[in-house]
Amino acid sequence: MLAVIADDFTGASEIAGIAFAQGFDTLIQTGELKQTDSDVLVVATNMRAASPREAECISAQVTEHLLSLGAELIFKKIDSVLRGNIGPELHAQMRVEKKLRSLLIPANPSRSRTISDGIYFVEDTEVADSEFAQVDRFPYPSSRVVDILEHRGAKNALCISPNDGFSCTGLHVGNTRNSDDLKTWASRVDEHLVPAGAADFFEALLRRRGSGRQQSVRKQERGVNGKALYVCGSTFPASRRAVREADSQNADVVCMPDEAIQGDATQSKAIDTWARRVISAFVQQDRVFVAASSMPTDKPAPDGGMVSWAMSEVARRVVKTGLVDHLLIEGGETSQAVMSALKIDSLRPWRILAPGVTCMQAENYPDLRISTKPGSYAWPDMTAVLSG
Repeated sequence: MLAVIADDFTGASEIAGIAFAQGFDTLIQTGELKQTDSDVLVVATNMRAASPREAECISAQVTEHLLSLGAELIFKKIDSVLRGNIGPELHAQMRVEKKLRSLLIPANPSRSRTISDGIYFVEDTEVADSEFAQVDRFPYPSSRVVDILEHRGAKNALCISPNDGFSCTGLHVGNTRNSDDLKTWASRVDEHLVPAGAADFFEALLRRRGSGRQQSVRKQERGVNGKALYVCGSTFPASRRAVREADSQNADVVCMPDEAIQGDATQSKAIDTWARRVISAFVQQDRVFVAASSMPTDKPAPDGGMVSWAMSEVARRVVKTGLVDHLLIEGGETSQAVMSALKIDSLRPWRILAPGVTCMQAENYPDLRISTKPGSYAWPDMTAVLSG
């Protein structure tokens, strides 16, 4: 079994989609880990939203459990632009696996996210000047990967190029400009190090291992079938623009009332009212969006954890009516909150909607399709989505 520890749910679903597309029988687990016959087991955690100490403990516990289940290799999935508790999580995994060296390849050249001469670029912009730097929760001290990693709790990180040698110990982060670099890095993974990184590196590793036993992969041609509820929990600027685009195309966008995150006696009533508005919208529409607010780009976003919880409560109440055929969620913390609210602890990939967007099925909701994506990724073409 190949195992993956993901630091948020959307990262887990992206990785699961990649394994599924390459023919591997793949399972995502979100709660207590259980024995599986699947080729690939992806563990979705919420470590990115945790404190560094909490993330370290979770990483160690999950690694120990995966080793007890007989995992042959454990890949550490991190955010491609180096957000989150990377150092504590990776150091804990290395310690439990008794490995002194790790290879971290966060770049995603397929999305124009590259590392050259130790500098991280998004498109042609240094990451500290990119839209990712607008997410205040994970500020960038600079665009140098070793500076970012030190800021994220990584000790003695060293940036190297594909043909450089490894030091005896420590975290090695690789300069990665293209797919050839990815192939080289994948060829250098052995039993003496912990492999870590983003989706492109994981895909390169899978390709090197060979295809799985599963023969057919369903691909969505266009749109989303049936009644679809979109839960827009990301504060990324592209997400805010997508909500405004949906609104401009006359989709029904039901924004969260301020009282839903007040944490006082009015909160429950506000969420009830919000859920009823969403349910009523399905009478006239097949596509309904719920958003944290009207999302003006010049205003600070509300507390992410409270927003995720409120959105998960609305999603739970609407899904329980049986009206929703397809639940689409963006944002890792929101996705994890919705899974918890719906008591979903395992899912299997079912269809690929778009690169990075995996449609899944949960055992306890056989008639519901669930798709998730990171906030910085795009849904399939919005016109197709709105037209079905």
